[in-house]
Amino acid sequence: MSKLSIFYADDDDDDLMFFNDAVESVTDKGLVKLHIHKNGENLVDTIKENKPQNGVVFLDLNMPKKSGFQILKEIRCEPDINNFPVIIYSTSADKSDIDLSLNLGANYYAVKPHNFSDLMKMIQNVMTINWNNHKVDINNFLLIK
Repeated sequence: MSKLSIFYADDDDDDLMFFNDAVESVTDKGLVKLHIHKNGENLVDTIKENKPQNGVVFLDLNMPKKSGFQILKEIRCEPDINNFPVIIYSTSADKSDIDLSLNLGANYYAVKPHNFSDLMKMIQNVMTINWNNHKVDINNFLLIK
């Protein structure tokens, strides 16, 4: 099994720490490489430079410099990484944000959980997805409801 690269962009320090702690709690050391970005400004370049065979992106929506929507559009327009799995990971449960995420090509939408155990379950779920055979399903687009 190849190492999973998780790319996470969020401007909130507490959310970054919460996510990092959850990833460390559910994964074996050395099996996951977590790339954290305080904003999405250089995220696309980081993905292209690392060229992971096995990876996923988590994007917060509301960030300075570039929003999660802008980054998602960039990823989907880059030939080398346009099939890279992207999960919108936001506090917003607004239907318009969810619909736009789907229309822009996100693989899933997750509303940020308020407790650690739900976040760990979500990360474990993401780690079991076979992204090579994954098809976006409008009826199963929300990871956390």
